[in-house]
Amino acid sequence: MKTKIDIKELYSGILNSYSQIFFSNNQTFGILLFLVSFFDLWSGLGGLLAVVSSNGFAYALGFDKYKIRKGMYAYNGLLTGLGIGLYFQPSLVLYSIIIAISLFIVFLNVNLEAWFGKYRLPFLSIPFIIGIWIIDLSGSSFLNVWLSDRSIYFVNSIYGIGGKTLVDLYNWWNTIPFFYSLKVYFLSLGAIFFQYNVFAGMLIAIGILIYSRIALTLSILGFYTAYYFYSFVGADLSELSYTYIGFNFILTSMSLGGFFLVPNKYSYLWTVIILPLVVLITLASMALFANFQLSIYALPFNLIVIVFLYSIKLRVPKKSGLKEVIVQQYSPEKNLYFYNNANRRFGELQYISIALPFSGMWDISQGHAGEHTHRGEWQHAWDFIIRDRKGLEYKNEGDYPEDYFCYDKNVLAPADGIVQEVQNGIPDNIIGDMNLVNNWGNTIIIKHVDYLYTKYSHLKLGSISVKNGDFVRKGQVIAKVGNSGRSPYPHLHFQIQATPYIGSKTLDYPLARYISQENDGKFKLHLFEKPLQDQKIGNIQSNSLLKNALHFIPGQEFKFEIENQGKKEIETWEIQADTYNNSYFYCSKTNSYAYFYSDDNLLYFKNYVGDKNAALFHFYLAFFKIQTGYYKDLEIEDQIPANQIFRKSRLFFQDFIAPFYMYLHAKYRLKTVSIDDELMPSEIKLESQINNFVFNRKVDAWIYSITINEQGIKEVVLNRGNQKIRAKQVYSN
Repeated sequence: MKTKIDIKELYSGILNSYSQIFFSNNQTFGILLFLVSFFDLWSGLGGLLAVVSSNGFAYALGFDKYKIRKGMYAYNGLLTGLGIGLYFQPSLVLYSIIIAISLFIVFLNVNLEAWFGKYRLPFLSIPFIIGIWIIDLSGSSFLNVWLSDRSIYFVNSIYGIGGKTLVDLYNWWNTIPFFYSLKVYFLSLGAIFFQYNVFAGMLIAIGILIYSRIALTLSILGFYTAYYFYSFVGADLSELSYTYIGFNFILTSMSLGGFFLVPNKYSYLWTVIILPLVVLITLASMALFANFQLSIYALPFNLIVIVFLYSIKLRVPKKSGLKEVIVQQYSPEKNLYFYNNANRRFGELQYISIALPFSGMWDISQGHAGEHTHRGEWQHAWDFIIRDRKGLEYKNEGDYPEDYFCYDKNVLAPADGIVQEVQNGIPDNIIGDMNLVNNWGNTIIIKHVDYLYTKYSHLKLGSISVKNGDFVRKGQVIAKVGNSGRSPYPHLHFQIQATPYIGSKTLDYPLARYISQENDGKFKLHLFEKPLQDQKIGNIQSNSLLKNALHFIPGQEFKFEIENQGKKEIETWEIQADTYNNSYFYCSKTNSYAYFYSDDNLLYFKNYVGDKNAALFHFYLAFFKIQTGYYKDLEIEDQIPANQIFRKSRLFFQDFIAPFYMYLHAKYRLKTVSIDDELMPSEIKLESQINNFVFNRKVDAWIYSITINEQGIKEVVLNRGNQKIRAKQVYSN
């Protein structure tokens, strides 16, 4: 088994080294690039030797195996080996030079990664440039190595690979009447792999199209922007066809437009703006390095991309528009779909989670910009009371504070923090009276982080159970509701502020997660919103069955019997966590991962990687977003990323315009169906549905029926047209 894993890692490390040059880890694309590199046999062998040597040195030195598999330590060596193999005649001496320079490039990789990594910047192909320059400068001293003229006789090279059939195919391609600019574009693509011919460039373009429509679009945009700027400034266009430095424009546009930045209209616009600079740097560096008889290779691409990426990191504040890719998916489309999904669902997590400061369902008697006291700099506050089913907030005649339902109820800390200020000793008012001298009454201020404080006012005399400097936990009782200060009737005044003083102006800040009960009696989930006046709201109250079933911790193992079209099989999933503390379900049988985020109230599935025919994929969809409380008729809505749910045939055309417009949508909805006993439940039924839309026209629906019992998730059943899949958990004895 260990041998198989090693072989698979070796295979992945080699192919990913090829595809990494185009910012990809697509191994099919890597195979195509591998074949293209062998259009010149000895160049291809030089590149392969450099990859194997680089990965071997990285393994021997104990470097990160994940990065070895991704080709991160070898792609620079690959480029150097391809160049050396093309420019020199093959010999044992030459191959020993390739091995030696590969070791040096691994050292450069590691050191540059450490240095650039401090600034969260890529080191790109700088090790390749340094390595190939070392060979160029020292080449004249190689008495036992001879220059090659094979690049002149390309047809002979491909005849050696594929015989007359491949030569005829190559000649047929050459008879196609290309525009001059298009020919130069293909030559520039081929030159990235040291294959100076149109045929190689066309095959690479086809590979890019298969790997990423956005990348192909950007490569064309970048090349033609630079090409026409060449013409605009009167530079010699013909040098593009024999210097092959057009690949600098292609790589710059692909990297900035869709790899390091999330592809959108702003990344495309800045690509167009940046490319003339690449042209100027290209022309200047060619003139400069000609004095040293050195080619500039990918120097302009490296210089501009690194300078631009570092510059946008220094924005204060960081403006909307250009968005850096934080979690690299190695595909412009995946970067875009993942970012849109994460920003829509988790963008609010930039906020510290502030819960409601009470338990149960309360009413907002006065919201932001209220009619009585929430005005001006103090407008972002809430007053909370309790009303009964008849809409009354008190019993009897309401003549005494004790008549009010909210009076003497517990006030809770809405998040962890340190008590910053306590004002106590102010008596409660009789109903209808107010204390205008001590306006806020008995008050507590808690600091959660710098510039984020919460304040609770009009508290009951003698009820405050904390003092300055105390650390409090979320949900801890800190006082009781009273009627002190400017308060004609019992209520809880709650506000969020940026400074620690009583009387500080309020902060317009959302509450993290809460449930509202609408006029029709239905419940609605709110995430990081600002409650409105007259809403009846409360914190999510967890249901024991749901909380137990959705409590996933690393080390847990789940076994499901999958029934699909009469066939039954078993899938086993294990909860794991990576070094970045990302939790996920892993299915070893299908090599699939379902990443999730969970807290006391909600479970989100964040991403799925692997086999979409696996039952784990349907589990990911069924539980895409679910909360741990059971509320009758509650519905939760969200959106599934288009690339997770739609077929590749439908995504193909969407990908081209995805940075500008999305016409594919997958809408997720989960609703509660039934509970057998609200006080002591033993079974809960839920239903989640995914509706797929093309230009707002519904084209497909996935319906999942979910049953949860005392043992956890009992079963999940998918109904999709004539398709029915049942996943039933197998419990251990």
